[in-house]
Amino acid sequence: MNKNWISRLAGDIEAKYGKEARDRIFGDIDNIKSGKKSLSAWFENFTTGMDELNDTEFLQQMMTDRCPCGGDYEKDGKAMKELYDQSETLEEFVGSLAKWFHKKWKGREDKMELHGNILYMIKVPGGSKTTGSCGKGCHCSLAKFAEKTVSPIFCYCCTIGHTGRPFQAAFGNDIKMEFIESIICGGEACTMAVHLPEKGE
Repeated sequence: MNKNWISRLAGDIEAKYGKEARDRIFGDIDNIKSGKKSLSAWFENFTTGMDELNDTEFLQQMMTDRCPCGGDYEKDGKAMKELYDQSETLEEFVGSLAKWFHKKWKGREDKMELHGNILYMIKVPGGSKTTGSCGKGCHCSLAKFAEKTVSPIFCYCCTIGHTGRPFQAAFGNDIKMEFIESIICGGEACTMAVHLPEKGE
């Protein structure tokens, strides 16, 4: 578990809502235990606490901006833009993108579906054995311990944040992206939609 990442989130909450809210939502970060039971309880308190702030837009943006998963988004975005420029149609681009993506992320079985100019990025359930009842199949090392469904706020980290940043690097920050569903929110997979620029525009 990345406690530095959690500390940065806690700092964002404290800056806007004060230390009391920070402590209520995050508790003693240094003493968070790594066992399934304790992580499940901590995660439930964390997600419930964020929901109680009733500040969806701020929290979604916070999770998007603070994604800890790493990656060279600028480099990936450049590669994606080159594939786009070399393609005559969006269908050709998505085909090339899928090949590039699966070569880069060997072992991941992500799917891509194009409907018009909307690309659905679908992360299928993973195979982790140590999970909570609602986290089964979740790729996140923290959220996989979820025992109860949560709001979509937390999942903006992986979808719009980690998966979406290369698209922003490729096509600009104004590109429209949408969270669709996630496993820990009761969905069958973790899915986001990217509104690609039409070819010829």
